Amino acid sequence: MTYYKIINGQRYDRSLLEAAEQFTKGRGEWQISLDEIQQIYAQAADALKFTEIEWQTLRYIGENFPLTQPAKKWLQERFDAPDEIKNFDQLMHRIVRMEFGFKQLQWQITATEASNYNKNPFTVVTFQIALRQALRAFLERGFNTLSLQSVVRNRVLGLENEADIQKTVRERMEGGGILYLVPDGVNRENFPYDLPAFLNLDGFYYIGLHIPAFSPVLFMAQGTRTTQSSFFHIGYISQRPALQDVIFAVVRQLSQFSNLIWEIDPTEVEQQMKIRRGQNFGEALYAVLTVGIFNGESSFSFRDFILQDVWVDPERSLDYYMRDYIESGVLTLLSPTSGVSDFNIPQNFIPDFDYFWVFGLTMPRRTDARFIITAQREGNLDASWNDGFLPENLTFEQQIQRAMGDEFHFPRIEVKATEAEFEAQRTQFGPDYRTFSSLLRQTLNTMLNDYRTPNSLFYIVSQVHADEVQADHFDDPQEYRAAIRFLIYEKYLSGAGILEFLPIELPDNNPPNGESIEQFWQFYGYLPALSDIGFWVIIPRFPDDDQLPYCYGFN
Repeated sequence: MTYYKIINGQRYDRSLLEAAEQFTKGRGEWQISLDEIQQIYAQAADALKFTEIEWQTLRYIGENFPLTQPAKKWLQERFDAPDEIKNFDQLMHRIVRMEFGFKQLQWQITATEASNYNKNPFTVVTFQIALRQALRAFLERGFNTLSLQSVVRNRVLGLENEADIQKTVRERMEGGGILYLVPDGVNRENFPYDLPAFLNLDGFYYIGLHIPAFSPVLFMAQGTRTTQSSFFHIGYISQRPALQDVIFAVVRQLSQFSNLIWEIDPTEVEQQMKIRRGQNFGEALYAVLTVGIFNGESSFSFRDFILQDVWVDPERSLDYYMRDYIESGVLTLLSPTSGVSDFNIPQNFIPDFDYFWVFGLTMPRRTDARFIITAQREGNLDASWNDGFLPENLTFEQQIQRAMGDEFHFPRIEVKATEAEFEAQRTQFGPDYRTFSSLLRQTLNTMLNDYRTPNSLFYIVSQVHADEVQADHFDDPQEYRAAIRFLIYEKYLSGAGILEFLPIELPDNNPPNGESIEQFWQFYGYLPALSDIGFWVIIPRFPDDDQLPYCYGFN
């Protein structure tokens, strides 16, 4: 039997836990008495010194075992001895190092600052309690998009369960983290970070946490001075650095977009900062890039656009494709005057600039679609949203040229389609916001990527070239699929061929599996380089999460 017992990934002293369990059994009792908790305490102490594991175990027993009120009060007094502020370094070491197990987390808090907290007439919750509550909040209880948990989830993709999230949060706090106390009567100019206007130092306490990897975010734990019950933490972005440094940190470091270009005029930001008091441009930008653009609730969201332009591999998350498109984009800050007209926003799309920061996103290398993304000037960052629209200045022929020539570079593929037929289907069956260029784009993506459907173009080409490209030659299935896509692109779609948009009155080459024109957009394709094989591309008009476009062919 080992000396330690592991609970939720944390080591505790097994003998102390067994003593606590014994005291709650055997004599008809279920609570640990004052005498019994003193015995456990004496067992843990060695010449009144505790190891970090022993101290953590005492804290665990106090929070997870039933204690009588006298026992609970006595144990709490051991944690909050009256002379703790006098021995401030020992206090910080005991709470940060021993109780919470942080080996490297640092603090820039003085004994004077801590004492001032306790002397404040509004204070019932002492500094010692506040510090413990703050550390628990950083580990467990975020409140907004910029909370430590949210930022970690955004930076470390794939975190699902709470244990993994808390483990990663702890690792980030250990990685150069520094604790600050916002003292009473603080001179905001002398504090290392600019502070939000909402701070109420009389009624609340605030403990800050800075983690260099997440700069310029300062995480701020806050709670009332009169009760321990309402304690949480938020994050806010310091505006102390130069604006361009803030933008760079938010786009490149926090949101992790390596190639996204931004066109944001500092003068425009300064002008818009005057619209409503208390706003923070850095926070708005972060909300736009991590919440707003991924919000799928609008009539034509960016999420809807991706689902109608891309064949989404079920082995990859939808966010992967959304981020891939965003990386090719240009982000601009729109203004109430020139920015609206320059971006060509339809009149029914224009939000109220008095209440929203408004950004524009274009991806000229990938699509003609444009998106506006908003963040509230005051209020909930999680309420950020996006909506999309399509410019109306492209003719039907220009849409075909844009997809087949400019984007995919398949100039020798003849597209047989008429605007009248497309409009008839869009009007009769929907969706009415679909464009022919997006339909072509999704058709080509499906031809290149559908590896799941039996007899898809992907499958046929993989069989034709089975001697040249074999799946077991690749460690990653995605690399094998990329090799097949390259063959489709180079050997077949770059040559001559026909892609016919099938009409409502189906011709002789209607889909052999009998798909309904009311439920599916349909194309028929023929590539001479594949001999006499014809193939069909079937695209759901209103796809759900499990319904992908697909492609299949026959001799």
